Amino acid sequence: MEQDESLKKYSGEWILLFNDEIVDHSINLEDVLRIVEEKYPVDKFPEDTIKISKVLTGHIHLR
Repeated sequence: MEQDESLKKYSGEWILLFNDEIVDHSINLEDVLRIVEEKYPVDKFPEDTIKISKVLTGHIHLR
């Protein structure tokens, strides 16, 4: 399965967390990555304080 198909199958929103608090969100991962580059440059913020996660929508069947 291609990556694009996988992303469509598991739709939802990407969230940007800084120190475990949500600071932004978007459906588009590229938007979130752009925000990280602008707001949290690598030379000023340690990598472990910034996290990106996806919150899935719809019905997810776990096995």
